[in-house]
Amino acid sequence: MKQKKSIQILAEAGILVAVAVVLDYIFGMISPFRYGGSISPAMLPIFVLAYRRGWKAGVLGGVALGVVSSLFNLYYLNPLQYALDYPIAFGVLGLAGLVKQSDTKLGPFLLGVLGASFLRYLSHGFSGYFWFITYPNLAADVTPSWWLYSFVFYNLPYMAASAAFCAALGAVLLKRGLLRLQPN
Repeated sequence: MKQKKSIQILAEAGILVAVAVVLDYIFGMISPFRYGGSISPAMLPIFVLAYRRGWKAGVLGGVALGVVSSLFNLYYLNPLQYALDYPIAFGVLGLAGLVKQSDTKLGPFLLGVLGASFLRYLSHGFSGYFWFITYPNLAADVTPSWWLYSFVFYNLPYMAASAAFCAALGAVLLKRGLLRLQPN
């Protein structure tokens, strides 16, 4: 019986990660952000995985999404910047599963989504800092502060919009009964 449950979790994780990859790719193609990032609902499947199967499955699914997404976006310079932009940034999304959840309460869902999105934002912000100190002329025309450019001007707009997009879409799907956060 335990093996059957493991196979169910693995299959569900694979499907949700695949949906997230497709969403990330599609929304990434129409993104105005030149160095990566997009306003996308791609985090939502990872949040669902984390709520349904726990934070460990969510973190592993997020890391898988990050690694696969990195194959489509070649905007990394060194191992630290890569780790912060892909496996860590997407992996922390699974921490939303630490918030106790039910199918009927919207508050915990929103807390998990917004908290995990904020952690992803921090990871991208630090990654951007390492990117822009390597190529300082890229941000020099905007601001002399690479911290300010990475955290406020570049990563904040798309991460705040993506977090709001996922929170709103998830809330609508939950209220209409189209999304279940508890496993069958």
